[in-house]
Amino acid sequence: MVDILAALGLEEIAAGVSIIVGAIVAVWLFVKRVWPVVKTIPAGVVAFARGVITAAQVLDSVKGLPAFIERTDAAMAAVHHELHPNSGTSLNDSVRRTEARVSELGETADRLEEGVAGLYVKYEELAAVDDRLWQTLEPDEDEEETNG
Repeated sequence: MVDILAALGLEEIAAGVSIIVGAIVAVWLFVKRVWPVVKTIPAGVVAFARGVITAAQVLDSVKGLPAFIERTDAAMAAVHHELHPNSGTSLNDSVRRTEARVSELGETADRLEEGVAGLYVKYEELAAVDDRLWQTLEPDEDEEETNG
C-alpha cells in the first residue's frame, strides 16, 4: 500500500479523500434532511401512489386482452361449426345420422320380435298337429296292454 501511495501524487490522494468525504457528507445530508421529509409523507399520498402503481399494472395486464378475445372468438367459431348442421361434417350432423340409424335398427328389432313371437305361435300349432298325427299313427300303448 505504501508503494501505491508513493506512486500517487499529492493531488491524486487529495482527490480520492475528497470523493470519500463528499460521499459520506451526501449520505449524512440525506439522512439528516431528506429522510425526515420522506418519512412524514401523508398516508393519502402513499395510498395514491400505490393506486397509480396498481392502475399501471392493470393496464399492463389488459394489453393481452385483444389477442385473448381473438383466440376465444376462433374457438367459439369452431364450437359453433360442430354444434350446428352444415355440410355433413359437424358433430350435429353425425348425431342426427346416428339417431336416424338407431331408430331404423329399433324398428327392425321390433319387426324381428314380432316375427319371432309369430314363430312361437306357429311352433305351438305345429306341435299340436304333430301330437295328433302321432296319436293317429300309433294307438295308445296303454290301451293295448289293458285289452290284450
